[in-house]
Amino acid sequence: MITLNKSMIILPHEEMIEKLENTRIKRMNLFGNLNQYMGSDSTNSNFTKDENRKPILILKELEQTAIHTPTQESYDTLMQIYECGNWKWNTEIYHIWQIYRKNSCIVANNNFQFGHIELIKKCNQKILTPKEFYEIQKPEITPKMIQEISQWFETNKPNRKSKRCILDLL
Repeated sequence: MITLNKSMIILPHEEMIEKLENTRIKRMNLFGNLNQYMGSDSTNSNFTKDENRKPILILKELEQTAIHTPTQESYDTLMQIYECGNWKWNTEIYHIWQIYRKNSCIVANNNFQFGHIELIKKCNQKILTPKEFYEIQKPEITPKMIQEISQWFETNKPNRKSKRCILDLL
């Protein structure tokens, strides 16, 4: 350590990096994320977060049930919720909404499957709206939680596979 005067101290490179990292961690713990600087408080979420501050959800599997995603937005939001729950596709096709569009359904039992709403009905499976699916989760997935999850994805994964057009993947 070199002291030039009482107000200026120069630390060795390694110590400076460590001090900066500790300061960054303290600020992350204190402020949560940038959203707090902009006026929304995300520290009161009903879920925990991983080391990257990505929300972690534990989702309830539903036997013989599908979630109808009639819009691109409802599909994208559901995919974000599933990713926070660490659920994965058993195929490389991520953006199935492009296939069935407003008739898209996601079957969530063990692993993802998808299909046309009429096929799901013929299989006598229960069909839920995304809102109904979120409400039966414990804890319930609230609109505030969905907003926070969406903000995390837009900030940290703006070019994620689930947002790409299926034609880009073929």
